[in-house]
Amino acid sequence: MTQHKPPQAMTLFDLIARNWDLGCAVHAVQFNASGSALAAVLADGRLAFVSVKDAESPDSRVRIEADTGRASIRPRSKPLPPPVVSDAPVAQTQVLPCRLGAQGFAFAQAEDGTLWRATARGQTLAVNGIGDDPVTALASLPRARQIVLAQGDRLTLMSEDGGAALTGLDLPHTVARIAVSGDENWLGCWGAGQVSILSRQDLAVQTTLACDGKVTEFTWSPCQRWLAAGCTDKSLLLVDARSGAADRITDFPAPVHSVGFSEAGAALVASGAFRVVGWRLPDLPFGDHPGTPIETGKPGLTLVDRVAVHTSRDLCAVSYATGLVMLCRIAHPDEMLVREGTGAAVNAMAWSQDGAHLAIGGADGSLAIATFPANMFK
Repeated sequence: MTQHKPPQAMTLFDLIARNWDLGCAVHAVQFNASGSALAAVLADGRLAFVSVKDAESPDSRVRIEADTGRASIRPRSKPLPPPVVSDAPVAQTQVLPCRLGAQGFAFAQAEDGTLWRATARGQTLAVNGIGDDPVTALASLPRARQIVLAQGDRLTLMSEDGGAALTGLDLPHTVARIAVSGDENWLGCWGAGQVSILSRQDLAVQTTLACDGKVTEFTWSPCQRWLAAGCTDKSLLLVDARSGAADRITDFPAPVHSVGFSEAGAALVASGAFRVVGWRLPDLPFGDHPGTPIETGKPGLTLVDRVAVHTSRDLCAVSYATGLVMLCRIAHPDEMLVREGTGAAVNAMAWSQDGAHLAIGGADGSLAIATFPANMFK
């Protein structure tokens, strides 16, 4: 007897996300400052660029049933425009790119590590005026219209417009990661097992501390007191900028790939355990003080691989090694399935500045932008 199988139902991810296969693992993702474009660094050093503007955005496909008031999203009817991908490796993967101006990006060139810029449409060109030494770290200061870059132990502030060096200094250690505080008054620089905290105004070093562990992600708290860093040696690094002291939270089940401070949720969250790890701000664990732990989402049998804190809401995106992506409310058990597991891990996640779009880069070469309708979180 012939069996007729019903068509597979579309998931929420099918309806709200755009998905591309880039054929190579995605290493990092970054929205530009205006939110008009997404850049992805592939594992082989190529760059991919996608326009965030969507001719068939989920909001334009929402339909309200007249009799019940129930909202639904109709499927897309047109194919997606392909991303712009560089023909050859152009970026160094160990140096994370940063935003440059409203539309562009800055990155370290693949062959010699010099500073280059990319437009939202994928054109790349060299930035002159800072010497030929390889760039080892980058960060943007959008309010000041500057970027800060490290070339080994040399730190330089430069204008985002013309690329002119404004000021610089030599640190007592090399720099591989730079974190800029939310008010752009402070810089945190990590490298070679040390962290330096500097004033952005004059690049005066406030303190330099010895800090074990290889840092993966480095970020400031909203109050500009704490620096938090995830480490590959299954630990979380905390630096108290006020007292000039550092501590490590150890014995995570897995490397802590990502950490994030949520201003709306008043919390610090991190990956690397069987649920989202977190503490309530400002009461973080430090020294003998245990802090105030919070529980986000539900515990499971699969390790949380990465977290990405929403820019304005008390939410965080959570990915697992299976490729499963959830949306969790910080300090609550509430969860919403964004994407079912694909079998391939997520290598990078990032929110757009307006919080409407979540970029997801996979180890299988997939790149996705999930766009959440405006009324989804009301």
